[in-house]
Amino acid sequence: MMRNRWVSAVVVLPLLLAACSGGDDTAQVSPAASAAPSASGAAASPVPSVKPTPSAVAPPPAARLAKLKLTATKVADGPELLTSIAWRPGDRKPYVADQEGRVYRLDGRKAVSVLDWTAEVVDWLQDSERGLMGMTFDPVDGRLVLGYRDNANFTRVVSFAVGADGVPDRGSAREILKARQPGLGHNIGQLAFDADNNLWISLGDGGASRGADAQDPAKLLGKMLRITPNRSGTGYTVPKDNPFVGDDKVRDEIWAVGLRNPFRFSIDHPTGDIWIGSVGQDTYETVYRLKRGQAGANLGWPRWEGTKEINFSRKFKVPDDAVMPVHQYKHKGGAAVIGGYVYRGKAIPDLAGAYVFMNFYRPVWAMGKGGTKAVVELGLKLPSLLTSLGEDPDGELWILTLRDGIYKIEPQRR
Repeated sequence: MMRNRWVSAVVVLPLLLAACSGGDDTAQVSPAASAAPSASGAAASPVPSVKPTPSAVAPPPAARLAKLKLTATKVADGPELLTSIAWRPGDRKPYVADQEGRVYRLDGRKAVSVLDWTAEVVDWLQDSERGLMGMTFDPVDGRLVLGYRDNANFTRVVSFAVGADGVPDRGSAREILKARQPGLGHNIGQLAFDADNNLWISLGDGGASRGADAQDPAKLLGKMLRITPNRSGTGYTVPKDNPFVGDDKVRDEIWAVGLRNPFRFSIDHPTGDIWIGSVGQDTYETVYRLKRGQAGANLGWPRWEGTKEINFSRKFKVPDDAVMPVHQYKHKGGAAVIGGYVYRGKAIPDLAGAYVFMNFYRPVWAMGKGGTKAVVELGLKLPSLLTSLGEDPDGELWILTLRDGIYKIEPQRR
C-alpha cells in the first residue's frame, strides 16, 4: 500500500497528460498583521545565528570517486511516506515531513510528531503526485515553511512560527503564495532559501496542458520562482533583480522557465549555482546546472525532453538555444531522478565538490570533474523507493526512503 502511494505519485504520474488546462489564479497574498499565537503558548520563532558558507572546492575526478568506500547508515526506522527533511537554524535535530501533511522532529532514532496539517493537505489519490512535498526553514525568522497541494486544487506555500520547544504553532500559519493546479501531478517540489534570504520554489507544469503551461509567461507553472516572504505578515514581495521584473508580459516571480517536473533542486551556496533534477516524460531523466548569470533561462520543455527534441506542445514558441542538461539518462519502468546537492561536508574529503543525486529506484550517483562523463555510482546499499536527499548544517547528506526509514551517507568504517 505504501509503495503504491509513492509509485503513483512520482513515477506513474509523468505519464498523465490530461488534455484540458485550468486557469492559474496564482496570487500574491496581501500583507496582513501577524497571526496571534495559539493556545499552545508557542512563542515567535527565535532569530537564528548566521550560518557560515563553506568554501568552494572543485569537483573531484571520476577516478577518485570510483575509489570511495561509503556506507548508508540508518538513522531512524520511520515514519513512512517521507518527502522532505530540513534543519531549523540553531537546532541540530532534523525535521521530516510526510506526503500526507505531518511534520516530525527526530529525537535520536525516534520521530516525534510536532505538527499535523493533514486536514489542510489534499488526500492521497492513486496516480497523483499531490500532497506535502516541500519543507524548509526561513533563515531570517526561523519559521517553518511548507509547500503542498490543498483540498481546493491550489498549491500553497505556508509558514509557521516555531516555539522554543521546537514545536510549530498552528495558529501562527501565514500564507505566502498559492497557485491553482489544473492537473493531478507536478504540483510542488523543493523549497530553499538563497544567501540573500529569498525563497526559491520549484513548480511543475501541472500535468494538464501538454507542457504548454511551462512556457506560458502569465503562469507560474513549470518554473523556478524566487520571492521574498513578508516577515511581518502574509504574502511576499519580488526581488528587484529577478530577470523579468519590469516586463509586463512575464510574471515577476519567475527566475527560469520551461521545466516539466523539477521535483528536487538545491542551491550550492559557495558558487550560487542552482542544480535541478527534473523528472522526464517518456525518455530522459535530466539534471540541469544553472549559474546565477543565467537568470531568465529557458530549459526547453515541452519542445525538448533533455537533449531530445519532441515538440510535445507547440502552443508557445520555445527558443532554439534552450538550456540543455549537464546530465541525462534513459528511464526504464517509470524511473524518476531525485535531485541532490554538491557535497560540502568534511566527513568524506574525496567527495567534496561532487554533485550527489539519485534515482527513485536507486542507485545514488556522484558527478565529478567532467560532468556527465564523470558520473560514478557510489555503491550504497539502500532499499528501493528513495524520495529525497537532505543537507545537514555540517554539509553531510541524508537520504529519505518511502517506507524503510532515514539514512546518512558516511565513510565506510574499517
